[in-house]
Amino acid sequence: MTTNLYPIYRRETRALFLSPVAWIVLFAFYSLAGFFWVAPLSQYAFYSVMMAERGQVMKLVDYLIAPFLGNVTVTFIFLLPLVSMRQFSEEKKSGTIETLFTYPFSDLDIVLGKWLAAVTLLGVMLLPLLMDFGLIADKVAVPWPVVATGMAGVFMVGACYLAVGLFTSALTENQVVAAALSFGALLLLFVLNWLAASASGSLHDLIGQLSITTHMQDLTKGLLALKDVTYFILFTAFMLFCTLRVLESKKWR
Repeated sequence: MTTNLYPIYRRETRALFLSPVAWIVLFAFYSLAGFFWVAPLSQYAFYSVMMAERGQVMKLVDYLIAPFLGNVTVTFIFLLPLVSMRQFSEEKKSGTIETLFTYPFSDLDIVLGKWLAAVTLLGVMLLPLLMDFGLIADKVAVPWPVVATGMAGVFMVGACYLAVGLFTSALTENQVVAAALSFGALLLLFVLNWLAASASGSLHDLIGQLSITTHMQDLTKGLLALKDVTYFILFTAFMLFCTLRVLESKKWR
């Protein structure tokens, strides 16, 4: 850990939570997450009674937990670019990025501090979702290890998306352009799995392994695989590395 990371992290976290965008994102996220929770929960409650009368059991993981967490990651595509769009774009537009370079912070301090601040907001977004599962715990047996693994997977997806957004924010001083670039990149990563279906052979396998959808499907079901965790760690590290290179190139122009 770099020595001057905390001042950047504290500065960025404060600026993020004082901005109206963060609260708009939180409101939109909880509204959408509430809908995505109530809709499958109502269906689960209805059909589980019917199946119970037939002596069958609906699996909570397949019919509620996995669909809910999968839908949460879809909301990230639309909302997280709004979180990351300002992080470098605003600094460049206002001219404060040059001032920031004069402080005793390394480029790595700046990149990690900004990313961790956004990840903190992500954590604030996700933690209250655990209450949804707690509210039904007295009615059904909630598989908490599965929920924990699924939430960890969703968190890794979000952290990965924020790294992509940080990179696009470093490319331009226009926040709208940064958000649009991030949205386009995340959408592409999401639909790669569909494109893989039209390919064959080694190309099918390659495209499928590059898709975020491929690696998050098992995680939302509580299945923890080393290849999936490795994918998210390496992809996030790669995007942060690219952001660092962009920052360094613009610093010396």
